[in-house]
Amino acid sequence: MELGPKSPLQPPTYGKVITVLSIDGGGIRGIIPGIILGFLESQLQKLDGEDARIADYFDVIAGTSTGGIVTAMLTTPNEENSRPKFAAKDIKEFYLEHCPKIFPQESGRFAHGTKIIKALSGPKYDGKYLHNIVREKLGNTRLHETLTNVVIPTFDIKRLQPTIFSSYQVKNNPCLDALLSDICISTSAAPTYLPAHNFKTSDSSGKVREFNLIDGSVAANNPALVAMGEVTKEINRGNSDFTSINPDYDRFIVVSLGTGTAKAEEKYDADEAAKWGVLGWLTSDGSTPLVDVFTQASGDMVDFHISTVFQALRSEENYLRIQDDTLSGIVSSVDIATKENLDDLVKVGEELLKKPVSKVNLETGVCEPFNKGTNEEALIRLAETLSKEKQLRDTRSPRVAKSN
Repeated sequence: MELGPKSPLQPPTYGKVITVLSIDGGGIRGIIPGIILGFLESQLQKLDGEDARIADYFDVIAGTSTGGIVTAMLTTPNEENSRPKFAAKDIKEFYLEHCPKIFPQESGRFAHGTKIIKALSGPKYDGKYLHNIVREKLGNTRLHETLTNVVIPTFDIKRLQPTIFSSYQVKNNPCLDALLSDICISTSAAPTYLPAHNFKTSDSSGKVREFNLIDGSVAANNPALVAMGEVTKEINRGNSDFTSINPDYDRFIVVSLGTGTAKAEEKYDADEAAKWGVLGWLTSDGSTPLVDVFTQASGDMVDFHISTVFQALRSEENYLRIQDDTLSGIVSSVDIATKENLDDLVKVGEELLKKPVSKVNLETGVCEPFNKGTNEEALIRLAETLSKEKQLRDTRSPRVAKSN
């Protein structure tokens, strides 16, 4: 077996493609992409050695909400040798251990009534445990220190506009160089579930910027298109990392990981929704329909757009969307963090690997088999592509060639 990667991922200008990994929001359902990433990393390790990590192969990793936390875990350096602090396999254990404390469950006869009161008087959860564990795990790491480029959307409730924490933008806007912990707390502050987050940053001149942020899912629950937009802007700016790359979609390899949906369950209908007032939109069938609607809408629109463009360019092979739209009942929730439900989510992720590669039907919105084998087989092929691309860049890069 070969040794692990000898260098960080070299810029796309030394390769053939731009590699993008995107992870949706979805609360505790972040376990599902965690399982997928653990499998992908294991395949990369078979090819390049046990030290191989996801961050060694993607030019940019984007994540919203729970996906932002996963993104941070994949790209935060350790203190010893600037390698990733966490392996992809650690994601599952992180969720299993900490979700029950992030989302403590009410029990007893009046649990449902308590949830309704909380929905009307403030967020369901105080966020204290989440804030503490994120700060403990990510330490003092700032945006500019991630091991590959990251893109994490949030939404500024005071300015009423998205705020994108991007490794590319931080070079020109030092006030975006926030602690990763603050960014993750912000992007996961889902309305009605967790409190909004306020913090300040300052640049070397002393200029202060204040942020008043909530969950990035209100703008981009599926951040794949945001990540591609950040890269395209850098190409148009003449960034030297992309001197041999044209801003065409067919030069991208995009891996987009969903956190599962209950779309096939057809949970809500218009006759029911027509009767809802504020309370109905905030709590119905153990869920928050308003949040379900806007997160699903933004995620689907991105999938529709990328699918359409890649199909038009006859580059379907360059876009892999792994999503399970057959969730139902408790397993489709974002916060029912019982041991039983978390274990069931692990099973969902494991079973998703065995399911066929699917593409969204642009008319029905339902995922349909794409005749490309299983997701597991697609990830094995992807690992081979990523490994070859990295080797090509290492061969062409004068920095790596000189070090060897």
